[in-house]
Amino acid sequence: MKANTELVKIGNHCVHVEIYQQPQNTESIIMVNGALATTASFTNCVKYLSDGLNVILFDLPFAGQSKPHNPVGGIITKEDEVNILLALIERYQPTSLLSVSWGGYAAMMALAQSPSSIKRAVLASFSTQLNDGMLRYINGARHYIQIGDVKTAANLLNEEVGKYLPRLLKYINYRHLSRLDDQELQQVCFHIEQILSMNDTDYEQLLGNIEIPTLFVNGKLDEYTTPEDILTVDDYMPKCEFEVVPNAGHFLDLEHADARKRMEKILRGFLIPNEFESQVA
Repeated sequence: MKANTELVKIGNHCVHVEIYQQPQNTESIIMVNGALATTASFTNCVKYLSDGLNVILFDLPFAGQSKPHNPVGGIITKEDEVNILLALIERYQPTSLLSVSWGGYAAMMALAQSPSSIKRAVLASFSTQLNDGMLRYINGARHYIQIGDVKTAANLLNEEVGKYLPRLLKYINYRHLSRLDDQELQQVCFHIEQILSMNDTDYEQLLGNIEIPTLFVNGKLDEYTTPEDILTVDDYMPKCEFEVVPNAGHFLDLEHADARKRMEKILRGFLIPNEFESQVA
């Protein structure tokens, strides 16, 4: 399926947007990338959701197809990410939201502001806690980037959070990360510092402001954002649910066919609630 593309001006930034539409769809979903990821990371989701939901993807100003349209220099803060996301929600009026990995932080901050069109949300591979595994990984990545050894930092991604990815995707990750320019590396370092400051976040107030049904999906084998760690949000959120993908790590449906099938079932069941009833009828 070919996407319609738009370049949207938001403040001082230009944002590349891809929209996958089908005539029969009456609702839409906006998807929020993980750190440094691009719209390509949602290839599987587009395939198994686009016949039930119109899909809206976007690249942040420093990444993917947005990057050529933005001036060199300047850091995109978490507040910038949230403002961009809220502006896109206001423009396209999606009824659902799906985030992956650290995209969940900006998604959560946006959802806490109760954008009127969003009726349900999924946060995948996200945790409000920085456990020992995640701290080991991000501190290691920061060290190698600071000493200029970007290739070792790229290998670290594949050895840690990407350990269950197929060989081809590990190669793509390595090639992408080892070729980051100075601006992108500055963004990586800034992002890492934001992650490390997350332990000071007042999650009780933030999560308590999210009143829509929200599903957290984590991989059973994920040592970095574990299924157990995310259960603590149940103390603060009035309408949260949890799902675990067996035999999957941090990258879930990108890792193998069984994880892809399980994610498809979980997401369609939660995001397209009338699907089963319509099939029965």
